[in-house]
Amino acid sequence: MKNDQNFKNSNNLTGFMKLQGVKGTTDFYPQEREVWNYLANKFRGMALKYGFLEVETPAFENLSTLCEKEGEEIKGQIFTLEKRSNEQLGLRFDITVPCARMFVAKQKEIPKPAKWFYITRMWRYEQPQKGRLREFYQFGVELFGSDKIDADAQIISLIIDSFKSLGLAEKDFCIKINDRDLLEGLLEEMKIKNITETITVIDKIAKISEKDFIAELEKLGIKQETIIALDKLLRAKDISKIKTDNAKARLGLEKVKAILELLKDKKEYVEFDLSCARGLAYYTGTVFEGYDRDGKYRALCGGGRYDKMIEMFGGMSEPACGFGIGFTTVQLLLEEKNLIPSSDLGVDYFIVTMDDKFKNYAINVAQKLQAQYRADYDIMGRAFKKQI
Repeated sequence: MKNDQNFKNSNNLTGFMKLQGVKGTTDFYPQEREVWNYLANKFRGMALKYGFLEVETPAFENLSTLCEKEGEEIKGQIFTLEKRSNEQLGLRFDITVPCARMFVAKQKEIPKPAKWFYITRMWRYEQPQKGRLREFYQFGVELFGSDKIDADAQIISLIIDSFKSLGLAEKDFCIKINDRDLLEGLLEEMKIKNITETITVIDKIAKISEKDFIAELEKLGIKQETIIALDKLLRAKDISKIKTDNAKARLGLEKVKAILELLKDKKEYVEFDLSCARGLAYYTGTVFEGYDRDGKYRALCGGGRYDKMIEMFGGMSEPACGFGIGFTTVQLLLEEKNLIPSSDLGVDYFIVTMDDKFKNYAINVAQKLQAQYRADYDIMGRAFKKQI
């Protein structure tokens, strides 16, 4: 009897326990979903205006495919599914990899340039924090087939116009642009040997203190005088003052200048920033990130050029570039700026019935109105006053 009573008490406690959603995920009630739809519709509309076509990929991929781009170290951030037979699958943590796989599958028959966009969700197993969730939504594009700087400039322009369509202005955000050839060439010129590791540290410059930044460079064996010179160089914002004799750096410098020239009509939204590094190893040229002007939030977006990606997946050599915009951080910024539109969840017409005998007539009126409007009638059997 005592055990039975404990079991009953246990069940009662369970009944009172509040069901909890998974940490780092979001429930979308009608109001929240309305905001999501607003963002998605704005992004979709602008992408279509720029000639991009919408694609979608499965939520999960072969684990080996997901690890191809960033190596085995990414495994710790992938939600892996239970292994069945010889299959080991994982939820996608971005969509560039699935899009690359899709492109390789039909590379010969797809007209170039292939301009794709997506508005979908991804998953990363990591510690949730403000602006960063385990399940998150992203608007992004992949542009395959053009090695011209026009492609880089076009996708940056698309980002700017997308943010502007949400009501954000010059005072609210900026796009920081750099080039991996420029940065790597300058590091070579400074006789820095472990370039990849150094770029990883540079990518964190805005997130750590100057003391920690210097300490991490010292761990790489970089001399004090070189660190001082590098720190000064990274804080230079005037591209005209960058001088170099390194061939790779000159190539990157000319690319950035040419892109800025193509974006001169939007120059107030774009800044040259040599510390913009995008630590991911697969970038081969232009890199950029978008930030709010006050620096309150994580990056609003990020992207660049990755011309070796298709070869990495077994395709023929094909230039590529793209970006991703996270919904979460953009929404935080819009809320701060009071740019989220007021809710409009109600119907246009609601048919009130005086008596239950008029219900069929109310249904008929509602159906006629629904051809053009949002219309409803009472399905609760409520009294007239309650309907009002």
